[in-house]
Amino acid sequence: MNHAGDPDALRRDWMQMSNIEGKVALVAGGGSGIGEAIAIAFAANGVRVVVSDLRVDMAENVAALIKSSGGDAIALAMDVSQQADIDRAMNKTISIYGQIDMLVNSAGFISPQPLTEAGIDVWRKSFEVNVEGALLLARTALPHLRKSDIASVVNISSLAGASAFPNGGSYGSSKAALIQLSQTMGIEWAEHGVRVNVINPGAIRTPLLIEALPEATQKSVVQRIPMKRMGVPREIADLALFLCSPAASYITAQQICCDGGRSQALMADLD
Repeated sequence: MNHAGDPDALRRDWMQMSNIEGKVALVAGGGSGIGEAIAIAFAANGVRVVVSDLRVDMAENVAALIKSSGGDAIALAMDVSQQADIDRAMNKTISIYGQIDMLVNSAGFISPQPLTEAGIDVWRKSFEVNVEGALLLARTALPHLRKSDIASVVNISSLAGASAFPNGGSYGSSKAALIQLSQTMGIEWAEHGVRVNVINPGAIRTPLLIEALPEATQKSVVQRIPMKRMGVPREIADLALFLCSPAASYITAQQICCDGGRSQALMADLD
């Protein structure tokens, strides 16, 4: 392609490659934190967004924010560990928008406890929400995704799925399983034209993290990050946006860390 004499041509090519305007995305766990940022980012790029959350009031707040800014969104209650909830949400999505092109699973459960103290109910719920929920949701969406020309699934895992931390046994184990599940989906569903990738966020400044970590711990965390700051939800949203766009058309079955370099800096702690 000849771009001589046209300095804006390359920018237009990128915009064309990344255009997802008019497509439909279902964002599970879209009522707060990273999921909220993803829903808003998608809507800002012309995507019609289904904001689902266990707490429908939070999903409604995000959908209202999107609509007040000129976007198109609906809010639905959904517990990803319940097939009946998933079926209702999927049927509602299709009845309103007629399609689904992108699925982002940001729903999650965490209850930090030592392995010697955590009840088996915590372990089971971690896997029911963080792993089984992602599988049930994606599998239910698959027949609709197969009809899309840019079908993409993005699951939100965590660095905890690749590296252990104290009191995170059930959470980290489930997130590790989600990484494996996502990569298997990517391999198996490639023949259906559906790309599947998984994002491993590092320390992201969400209300949940700020409330969970004392200020001294937050400072300690930041010192171990090469970029010397926590990430913000929009930075995860931008990556999800890219992975769902045609610009990422040859990327599937991959886990991608968005962590300010933390996952590659273990030896830096020895300085």
